[in-house]
Amino acid sequence: MSVASTGDVISVSDTITGFVCKNSDQPSCKKCEDYRVRFLCPYDFFIQSQCWTDWFDRDDPAGDSGDWETLKDLRKENPGGVCDIPLQIEVRTTAGLSVASTGNVISVSDTTTGFICKNSDQETGMCYDYRVRFLCPPDFCRPKAPGCYTDWFDLDDPSGFGDSETLAALRDEYPERICKEPQQIHVLTISGLTMDETENHIHVADATTGFICKNDEQTHGTCQDFRVRFRCPTDFCTQKVCWTEWFDRDDPTASGDWELLSDLRKKFPEDICEKPLGIEVVTVDTNIPVASTGQATYIYSPTVGFVCRNQDQSCHQCFDYKVRFGCPCPCDD
Repeated sequence: MSVASTGDVISVSDTITGFVCKNSDQPSCKKCEDYRVRFLCPYDFFIQSQCWTDWFDRDDPAGDSGDWETLKDLRKENPGGVCDIPLQIEVRTTAGLSVASTGNVISVSDTTTGFICKNSDQETGMCYDYRVRFLCPPDFCRPKAPGCYTDWFDLDDPSGFGDSETLAALRDEYPERICKEPQQIHVLTISGLTMDETENHIHVADATTGFICKNDEQTHGTCQDFRVRFRCPTDFCTQKVCWTEWFDRDDPTASGDWELLSDLRKKFPEDICEKPLGIEVVTVDTNIPVASTGQATYIYSPTVGFVCRNQDQSCHQCFDYKVRFGCPCPCDD
């Protein structure tokens, strides 16, 4: 889980001291979660390191032949995505199972050809759906072109047909928050799990379409609730954001704390830009970010506003929150 989702009060979290969570700082005699940490280091520190490519799943075994994840086809469909001379190949099912555990007879699995599983070789007549990745030399692992990641987006929940975080829908909901041509997509659950760790079958996860997980494609249960962000070119990262004043129009004494953008514009005309780029929410009295309170949020959107409902809380009472919006900075004269 991410530190923000635990609700713990954190004493220190920086690259000089490290990380400290004190049990004495936690409300209601709660103890800190057990945390792990890692550090981002300069490239020189990893000069001898090798790296894994992204996972690839270009074929499905639903046809007559089987599942063909060949290097030739993968390089054609993902230019620059695989090094010239891979050192190792790793293969798993899209649900995260090892090849050995499937019982499938594998035709080819090497760093020269790639991976092939033929339906005709299986007693059941059908291969599992596999994905592959390759270990590459240090030269391939050098940092990519400079850029930045967008904020995290969680537009949909898996309560219907599944979890759909498509690029088109996200652009409609969050105008000007995603660059025209994203370079990569990064996907985690709202609790911080990777796609691999969930063992969900993922329908789509790329920088062109976005992310889709369908409930009816899962072997067990339904899709988890995912969030996404996109890597963008450097020129997109240089856009400056100016923040509004803090607004607090509602109190959580009735159904909850409703700080909707439409209501705020009525009460504070001309104080909020037409297309906000971001939103920040903290408690009124103590300025604690909403992510650190441990309370469930109903709406958290720069284009809609913020809502915390009392009925969603374990104690049946939201804190009193205030919000502000990030807007494009005016051009310099």
